[in-house]
Amino acid sequence: MKNRSTIAIFSEWQRLALGQSGSLFAPQRESIQPRKLGRHLSDLFFLEEDQNGELIFRLAGTRICALFGRELKTTRFLSLWPERNRPALNELARNINSHLVPALSQNDGISLSGRSLSFEMLLAPLESGEDGRLNLLGSISVLNDVAWAGADPLVLGNLNRIEPLAPDLVVTQEIRKPSIVTMNGANAANSTRRWATPVPTRDMPALRVIPGGKA
Repeated sequence: MKNRSTIAIFSEWQRLALGQSGSLFAPQRESIQPRKLGRHLSDLFFLEEDQNGELIFRLAGTRICALFGRELKTTRFLSLWPERNRPALNELARNINSHLVPALSQNDGISLSGRSLSFEMLLAPLESGEDGRLNLLGSISVLNDVAWAGADPLVLGNLNRIEPLAPDLVVTQEIRKPSIVTMNGANAANSTRRWATPVPTRDMPALRVIPGGKA
């Protein structure tokens, strides 16, 4: 977790999900208070499940929309990634919802002109709707200091790595160093890996034996 917006949004989700009692539950979407997130709202988004069981953007911050060069509201979430990434992301969303365990993913973004940058994406569970449909809180934050971000829109993301996050993860920010993430004792180690992480595999060249020929 490297970006300050990611840390701020995760910390606000923690505050709501753990509460004063320390018991874990999925917060209501309405409980997210804009004034507590301030400028980080530009990197925040909400996902909801539609009638077809697909995840769509209910809301996306202005910086995220600028990054992809369009308004993302009602856009299918998985459409931002190639076909090979979609099963892993779909499974990830279901795991987050059922186990109440947030997750952080590392991604590459490919722009319209072919340039690339790195971004991290947070996904965290929210209380399901009255009809049982899935709701998620998320954030997308660019990790590179590139001047063209927002001017040359991303057309596709590429999922590199997924890591579940303990709900009681302790996040420490330092001014001159990258943000440090530490685990809060045994609880974090146990709770983050109770479900299998659907890590996507890159396309690898297939090797085959060709009969005949000379040694």
